[in-house]
Amino acid sequence: MKLGIILTPDERSKAYLQKILKNQIFIDEILFMNDDRIEPHFSSEIVTKSKELGFDISKSVKSTLKKHNLNFYEFNFVDINHPLLVEYLSKSNTDVFIFTGGGILREDILKSGPKFVHLHPGIVPNYRGSTCFYYSIINEDSAGVTAYFMDKNIDTGNIIFQKKFSKPDYPFIDEVYDAHIRSETLVKVLQNNLIQKGEIRKQNPDDGETFHIIHPVLKHIAILRCIKN
Repeated sequence: MKLGIILTPDERSKAYLQKILKNQIFIDEILFMNDDRIEPHFSSEIVTKSKELGFDISKSVKSTLKKHNLNFYEFNFVDINHPLLVEYLSKSNTDVFIFTGGGILREDILKSGPKFVHLHPGIVPNYRGSTCFYYSIINEDSAGVTAYFMDKNIDTGNIIFQKKFSKPDYPFIDEVYDAHIRSETLVKVLQNNLIQKGEIRKQNPDDGETFHIIHPVLKHIAILRCIKN
């Protein structure tokens, strides 16, 4: 199986790339969707915490790629459904791409050739959607990640692997915790060759619940649960 990864200039991609390199996992093809956004400034506390967890949030994706002399193909957009990306993938002989960004895959890219694997910050089907790990922390004092093959719907693809994590004891959930638990799960999946040899489980799209929006008060409650003993 030929394995690729589609990176974007965000915190998750930083963690994915750095931990893949740290664990000496070989990737056959690297694509970088880059809109040349200005790198955010992170506090020293956030940077220190990220380093404690195995990645440096202050290092851009592109700088890491160049530092390690990695071959990569760069696009000047971050739209996973962009026609130029679809055209590129239709000519690629890579079997599976890890997609590190967000968004729903449309029919054109799903039919372009390769399969796509996503690391979702929730144990599906109970926790689907972009804000679900906050609700998981509130409801269960824990969070989790599901690796699955992407389909046209939201977090309903066939499950490759799931892993639960204790809630963090720090408040940097969006910046550090999210990237950390997803990247740790990705490493587990790749080290154990679970994309090829794992026990793939089908989901029922009608099961569970999807969480897209969280009220600021609920988000604050989730963060307080993390930093209070």
